[in-house]
Amino acid sequence: MLTELSSLSSQFQTAIATKCQTLVKKYSPRILLKSHSNCVNSMELSSDESKEVSRCSLSALPNEILLEILKNLDLKTLYLMSKVDKRFKNLTQDPELYTHLDLTYKSKKSMCRAFSYFTPRCKYLQQLDLTDSKFRVNGLVNFLNNCGRHLTHLCLSACRIYDMPKVGLKPVLLSREISRACKNLKELDLNHCYCDYDENFSYFEGLHNLESIHFSGLPISTKHVCKILQDNPRIREINLGSWLNDEILVEFAKCRNLEVLHTLFLEQDGDVTTKGINALANCKNLQKVSLDLCDYPADDSFFRLFSSYQNLQEISLYFPPLTNHRLELLAQCKNLKSFVLQNTKDYPCNNYYLILKQCPKLQEFTLLQCDINKELVKQWKERYPHVSIYINND
Repeated sequence: MLTELSSLSSQFQTAIATKCQTLVKKYSPRILLKSHSNCVNSMELSSDESKEVSRCSLSALPNEILLEILKNLDLKTLYLMSKVDKRFKNLTQDPELYTHLDLTYKSKKSMCRAFSYFTPRCKYLQQLDLTDSKFRVNGLVNFLNNCGRHLTHLCLSACRIYDMPKVGLKPVLLSREISRACKNLKELDLNHCYCDYDENFSYFEGLHNLESIHFSGLPISTKHVCKILQDNPRIREINLGSWLNDEILVEFAKCRNLEVLHTLFLEQDGDVTTKGINALANCKNLQKVSLDLCDYPADDSFFRLFSSYQNLQEISLYFPPLTNHRLELLAQCKNLKSFVLQNTKDYPCNNYYLILKQCPKLQEFTLLQCDINKELVKQWKERYPHVSIYINND
């Protein structure tokens, strides 16, 4: 523990160096006594002298200043600071230090301890990220019931939820608990959440403020996806992975604020027809689109949509069956800033110049596994120096 505590010095000095003088200007008229002001002023040191900031100087700072500094420390460092003395123990329990909680890649044992430790500290929790962590359902539910009132961002991507059969909490009930405890949610990420696939996530009726949903690989029905879209008119970002059909795309078209569509899988024998694709033409505010076109049908219906997306700034196409005509349709996106192509080995690479030529706002052009000629790329870079061109033929 002594070794860990000694490592706090450099971290705390960095926080002080970046924050102290700003804080003095902000707070000194209101809260700093003369002695406190002198103390902070004495910290205007050279880089070598800053390493010698004394414990006495830190102790002289008022709590309000120390709290502002503590807000710049990570969770592990905050925990170690709580071991310094009683004053720091009390300061590190302030709920305002725990508005964002990153508990990614944690074991089931670690998560059990984390839920217990952070519950009394997360009164004002706004963002919770549990990506790829393992935990018991009851632990999460209890934590959300205590700390979910102000939560706006919840990420359970790739989480492994344990003991469902024992506690009887199936996806339908987990979705109900999230809906009940976290009514202010704006972003919900359940991508590839490991759970009992015999049931669906089907109860999000209490959520009406969602702006971003990530449900790729999640067991959820078309009916409930459509209900979520209908109940949340401010939706601006959607990721459903391969879960697509005409009914869902028609609902997309009704989302007037929709700006981002993450990887859509369009397949030859899939459930998306011309009806669904044509409905997407109403998404006039789209700014970012990502498409997997590995088994895309032979017609140009989707490529024709790009002419109606005048706000589109980012396009990513994976396995696109390109033709000269389709590339011309893509080049009509005059506000395009970033363009990514992957696996287009059957298409002549010298034709890509059309994008560089006709998209004046283009900043990044990425070609992955496109069997591109490096000498040709060199010529493009010389002719279009304002565009960053990246290639990877592996």
